[in-house]
Amino acid sequence: MVSAARGLAAMRELTGYNPASLADSCNAWLWETGGASLLVWAQWLSAFLGRTLVIFVALVVLAAVLRLFCKSRARRLLFTTAVLLALAAGVPGAWTAWSKRADGLSNLKLIAPVELIEALGQLDPAELFATVNGQANLLLFAPSVAGGLAPDQAAVLSRNPQKWREVLRTKKWQAALLTGPLTEYRPLLDHLATSPDWHLGAINNQGYLFRRGSGPPVKLLDAGTFQLSTDDETAVYLAQIAERYDAVSRVTEARACMDRAEKLAPDNPGVLAYAATFAAAHRRWQDAITYSNKALVLEPDFAQAKIVQALALIELNEPGQAQELVRQVLEQNPKDLYTLFLYARICKLLNDHSREAETLEKIIALNARAGLPVLHYRIYLGQAYARLGQAKAALENYRAVLAGGQLNPEQSQEIRDAIATIESKETP
Repeated sequence: MVSAARGLAAMRELTGYNPASLADSCNAWLWETGGASLLVWAQWLSAFLGRTLVIFVALVVLAAVLRLFCKSRARRLLFTTAVLLALAAGVPGAWTAWSKRADGLSNLKLIAPVELIEALGQLDPAELFATVNGQANLLLFAPSVAGGLAPDQAAVLSRNPQKWREVLRTKKWQAALLTGPLTEYRPLLDHLATSPDWHLGAINNQGYLFRRGSGPPVKLLDAGTFQLSTDDETAVYLAQIAERYDAVSRVTEARACMDRAEKLAPDNPGVLAYAATFAAAHRRWQDAITYSNKALVLEPDFAQAKIVQALALIELNEPGQAQELVRQVLEQNPKDLYTLFLYARICKLLNDHSREAETLEKIIALNARAGLPVLHYRIYLGQAYARLGQAKAALENYRAVLAGGQLNPEQSQEIRDAIATIESKETP
């Protein structure tokens, strides 16, 4: 879906998005032609054909090698053995995937903010502020409302309420769609939740919709009666919305949703991971580790469970164990920005400032390539280089931060003080 959104942005020639690849363009066409169902089938088919092609090529090469070096009877025996081994390796996996097909989550509400987008109604793109995740989903589910603000601008403003207010003076925003990971827009969420000139119009498992002006109290979910098509889907939705309620201080409702989620699906890895996240948000670190361990027993490669457990281990002063978990996640997804930043944070705790700087350099390169802000990462990188005694590199990053002109006066003075400290040590 993210790939399809990139393709759709390219088709509309919207600025601020990554360049679309051929796969992005294909996925955009699939989405426009048949929506999510066609996209899923195409993804499955491409994976199936890819594996089939690899096995076919391997067997062709093997047959050619055997023809050159083996006699007829031995050749037949070895080739038959190879075919049987290929089947033995592939059939159990295919059978497992088929037998567990009913366990999958098929409801789009669990992965995209379709309800919030439906609640928008007919807005002009210029009247809507949306986070980066919101912009992508608008392209998919409400293209007539998409294209108001470039993703790189949205990313900056989502983390800086003061600048968001400054831009608001020149914009006609009547609604703000906040979706995606909370870490990407938490400062703006906290600001809008307490602003007298905005009110929370809708909240669900995927995020928040704020509207300008006053309005009635937001409608909350009845955790005891809410039901989707299966208990697992209901439990995942409740676990997701519990996190959203908790972020706006609706702790009672959040606890009710999480409790029912655990009762409906006590062995669902996703629910257990959300329960671990909820426990960590309330500084119940041992509970977070217990829940994440249960999730990892059921799904050993579950990245979310590993990340939550790593956060808990950091708080329990076990950064070494946390580093190993984060390293495993990075092996699966080496370009995940949140995980990379967590890894840099752990390296700092372990006084491994060389690896900290290396990781921050990678984060800055990825953000710059994606058109996302790098300001705060440059500050951390300057600090890392200062700790390494690399004055030139530290000064280069600090000066780049000042040249960006995005800091408030207090922050700018802190950077100038850091520069002055380094320069005084360099002066003979």
